[in-house]
Amino acid sequence: MPPQVFQNTQANISRLHFSLRLFLVFCAFFLAGGISLNFPFMTPNLTLIWLPSGIALVALLRWGFVMCIPIFLAALSLNVITDVALYGSSVMALGNTLAPAAIAWYLNKKHFSVHFPRREDVLRFFVGSAIGMSISASLGCFILWHSGNFEQPKFAWISWWAGDMAGILLLAPLLFALHRGGIRTKLIYEESLIFVCFFAVSHWLIFLTKNSPLQLTFIAMAVMIWAAIRLGNLFTAITVLGSCAFAIIATYNGRGPFQSLDPTESSIIIWLYIGTMSMTALLINALQSERTQASNELKDSFDRINKVASRLPGVVMQYRIHRDRTTSILYASDAIETMFELSVEEIRLNASILVTRIDSADKKTFLQNHEYATKHLSPYQMEFRYQRRDGSIRWLFLDALPELESAEGSTLWHCFISDITERKIAEQDLRVAAITFESQEGIFVTDNYWRVLRINQAYARITGFDMHELVDKPLPMLVTPQQDEEFFNKIYQSLDQHRFWQGELWAARKDGDTFPQMITLTAIANDSGMITNYIGSFTDISRHKGYEDEILNLAFYDPLTHLPNRRLLMDRLQHLIAINQRDESYSAILFIDLDNFKTLNDTRGHDAGDLLLVEAAQRLQTCVRESDTVARLGGDEFVVVLQALSHDRNEAVMQADKIAEKIRLLLNEPYQITDFIHHGAGSIGVCLFQGGDVTVKDLFKRADTAMYEAKTSGRNAVRFFDPAMQAVLVVKMMLESNLRVALALEQFQLYYQIQVDADGNVIGAEALLRWIHPDRGFISPLEFIPVAEQTGLIIPIGTWVLETACNQLKKWGRNPKTAHLSLAVNVSAKQFQQSNFVETVTEIVRLHNINPSRLKIELTESTILDNVDATTEKMQQLKKLGIAFSMDDFGTGYSSLAYLQKLPLNQLKIDQSFVRDLNDDENDATIVRAIISLGLNLGLDVIAEGVETVAQRRFLIDHNCLTFQGYLYSKPIPIEGLDALLAGDSSDHQFLLTAPDPDE
Repeated sequence: MPPQVFQNTQANISRLHFSLRLFLVFCAFFLAGGISLNFPFMTPNLTLIWLPSGIALVALLRWGFVMCIPIFLAALSLNVITDVALYGSSVMALGNTLAPAAIAWYLNKKHFSVHFPRREDVLRFFVGSAIGMSISASLGCFILWHSGNFEQPKFAWISWWAGDMAGILLLAPLLFALHRGGIRTKLIYEESLIFVCFFAVSHWLIFLTKNSPLQLTFIAMAVMIWAAIRLGNLFTAITVLGSCAFAIIATYNGRGPFQSLDPTESSIIIWLYIGTMSMTALLINALQSERTQASNELKDSFDRINKVASRLPGVVMQYRIHRDRTTSILYASDAIETMFELSVEEIRLNASILVTRIDSADKKTFLQNHEYATKHLSPYQMEFRYQRRDGSIRWLFLDALPELESAEGSTLWHCFISDITERKIAEQDLRVAAITFESQEGIFVTDNYWRVLRINQAYARITGFDMHELVDKPLPMLVTPQQDEEFFNKIYQSLDQHRFWQGELWAARKDGDTFPQMITLTAIANDSGMITNYIGSFTDISRHKGYEDEILNLAFYDPLTHLPNRRLLMDRLQHLIAINQRDESYSAILFIDLDNFKTLNDTRGHDAGDLLLVEAAQRLQTCVRESDTVARLGGDEFVVVLQALSHDRNEAVMQADKIAEKIRLLLNEPYQITDFIHHGAGSIGVCLFQGGDVTVKDLFKRADTAMYEAKTSGRNAVRFFDPAMQAVLVVKMMLESNLRVALALEQFQLYYQIQVDADGNVIGAEALLRWIHPDRGFISPLEFIPVAEQTGLIIPIGTWVLETACNQLKKWGRNPKTAHLSLAVNVSAKQFQQSNFVETVTEIVRLHNINPSRLKIELTESTILDNVDATTEKMQQLKKLGIAFSMDDFGTGYSSLAYLQKLPLNQLKIDQSFVRDLNDDENDATIVRAIISLGLNLGLDVIAEGVETVAQRRFLIDHNCLTFQGYLYSKPIPIEGLDALLAGDSSDHQFLLTAPDPDE
């Protein structure tokens, strides 16, 4: 629809509504006037009640003064039909229009409410109506008097005014109530039905019965009051109108209490009744409205106060202590359920429940303070702890004010309780922060421009600055080549990005002395992310720096020689290997072992050995460049790392060899150690390397291999690493691993080689260790025994040999034919030197319950003579047990023969190297004769091993050696072959057995 059309439509609707209103007012006024004219009082124009005045006033108040038009026309029409001249009708109609218009103007000016919510509105309505109706009464009476219709204008004026007032008082409240919709929403329909019945009966009795007394009219008043109190404005207005209608009709018909012989008297009573009923009803309605409004306002105020109280950070509460000491809650804000975990209903009649969960530490003080304040009516404040149902503790603060209620003799308390747990925690945090601030660490606080705001006492103690010397001044910062502007910019950048920086700084004291500090810097930012302050805490680490240097020295340097130790050496080698990945030059590592260092320690003591190590370290340092490294691995082992040799391998080898030879010659020079001269030497292993295809572990292995090769070659030598050496080491490692498996899986076996006397009788045997590998087969003792010696496996292997040999002796002891046999067992030097060797042998002999004299332990010359005193003591202990000793390979060593007098030996064994060429080499023959002669002179048995020919046997017998061992009689054979041999049945065994010459 176009806008113009829409506007025209709206305008047409408005004009239609306006026209309908004009017509409605005209009709209502005219009809109400017609009804009123049915009750003429003095003339047709002067009625007992003029209802149109109420309609006119309501129309003007409702739709404005434009309603004066239909009011005037309707009044004019009514006056004309009562045969009043046109002029008089016009004046009277003007009065009927001006009177309600004046009342409407007055009431609008006084902001009158048509709902009569206040008594002032009732009063204004009555006063305005009384004054306004005087206008219509004056104009109307003047016209009627002027026309000569009555002779008493004063009484006519009062009658006109009273009729108009009655019309307003009866009809205006009813129309106002209809507009408002005055039926109460809580109206009880049964009560309304009862009310209507009671109204009808009571008013029939009052007004329609004969001789009804005047006092019954009070029943009508009571009915009106019932309606005003219970049923609302509309019912009240209808009740007043109905009651007055009853009174008017009854009186008009000569009935009811208001009927009198004098019509004037009756009319006055009716007007008074109408006025009284209307005014009383309006006043009751006003009072009801005021009470309702006051209740609503009170409720609204209570709701507002409750809302405010509920927003407070605590509980607002009123409680009363009665004269009998009981308590009750008058008011408590909603927060009580959160704070005390109790509803208002639970404590309304007993406020003492609140005290039950006060912490026991505070309850006594709380009650004492409360009692004192109640007695003296003094306000008091207290902090106390309250225990919640989950066991947690909350701190509460009570601010209470007592008030004596004189009428009841009770005490009313006004309280505010707040939860101060967070404040208590904050106070504790502040105390901790204050103590922390005055800790042993220096602390400072600056603004975002690094101006000092505060320092603690530790800061002043460490730096020497006082508070007043630094506050509002830039923080002192020490600038050094290491701590330049770029260094501090990195700190600022870290603080901007991470709000934190920690590290070491050098700072200056007030006296100019510098010191290192470990400092932590923290940036404090506001809510917008802008840094506002910096906080720093630091400690003086001067002493710690000294400790660090000492720890570093202990961790990376040898405490005796002050050379780098193994850890630092490996770090430097790792770094060197990384460098060599980018550099094609060769480097070399030299392993140096001081020869015969153990002998010096044993003979001269460890102090002499330490002096030798210090001197050797100093000599090594003089042989290398500053870029090279000299380190001590431990004991008498040193390592020299030569860095950045030639790019050519051959030239690099020559350079390394030159330095190694220089070191060897320098180590060969005599050492002046306290009061004696020591001549030392060194074995040097050299490993050359280039690039990153080698690890530190590989270098150590290779150089160590080369060093052992130098020792094997006779010591005091320089050897370069050869891959063949590594292959030998690999074989040794595999052999060692196989040895461990062989020991666990019992792959070892004892072979036996018999020992016979000059008559050919078997007197015993020697137990010889053999290894039968499941894959490699027979492995020679010459191959695996040295490895077992080096790895220490010889100890468990030797123990197994002893146990097996003793077990065999036990078996022989059960047979009379073999009970006399002895068994010789070889014991290695490392096994014999064990501190518990004697106990081990003793326990094995005890467990197998053998004759100890049948067990013979063979020791090499080197084993016996390494430590003669300790060896002699062990041999003496085992000798007391009955065990015999034989010196194996006698004559191959270089020890003094004088030791033979001290050793508790039973036998000397001539080494087979002398027996082998006995008949062809006169020197060997001489040595054999000397050994036999020495043994016999010392009272020792002499046995020769390696006897393979009859000629050898004959020579030995000729020179009084009467015990033999060798292939002439038997090769080493397993126990099965030995048993067959001893039984005389050797046909099933393939071993060498040569019978003695029958002529001998």
